[in-house]
Amino acid sequence: MPYDLKHDATSFDIRLSRKKVIKKTLAATIFLITTYLLALAVYLFYPDLVRQTLSPVMVIDDMIMIAAITFVIFLAVTLNILYHYIYYKTYYFNIKEDVLVIRKGVFMPDEISIPYNRIQDIYVDRDLFDLVLGLYDLHVSSATLESAVDAHIDGVTHKNAVKLKEMILDKVQNSSKEKMPL
Repeated sequence: MPYDLKHDATSFDIRLSRKKVIKKTLAATIFLITTYLLALAVYLFYPDLVRQTLSPVMVIDDMIMIAAITFVIFLAVTLNILYHYIYYKTYYFNIKEDVLVIRKGVFMPDEISIPYNRIQDIYVDRDLFDLVLGLYDLHVSSATLESAVDAHIDGVTHKNAVKLKEMILDKVQNSSKEKMPL
């Protein structure tokens, strides 16, 4: 069910950092550039091996092969950045009255809704890329396997991570008060 980001989403008020796109693309970009350099090194240092391997398929000109390798890697890096930018723009989370909703993904979005009375733990952490970029991840855990994978809001500033944690904790405390008999 699509949500109206302008009217009912916490993610509209507390935005993810734009550095999230850098974080998400950094590892893949490093991998692709390393792959490019290795492919280029193999081609430059062992050109006969590459020619013999590909000779049944095509005749290879050195400059065309280097240009083709460069183009493929450039296209892969560009598509990776575009994908993660769209991922960032469609990332949705909302602290509703009775449930926390997190939706992410581009082609097949995953959505998780966690009732506040099921939340067991909320914590903030960082990985190496977060540390370098000044980002934080907010994790919300419940007794489901799905929460371990999907129930986190990643790529927020420290201020926003603390604010989100306090907002969710407040909802959790209010939810537990409502269930207690007088």
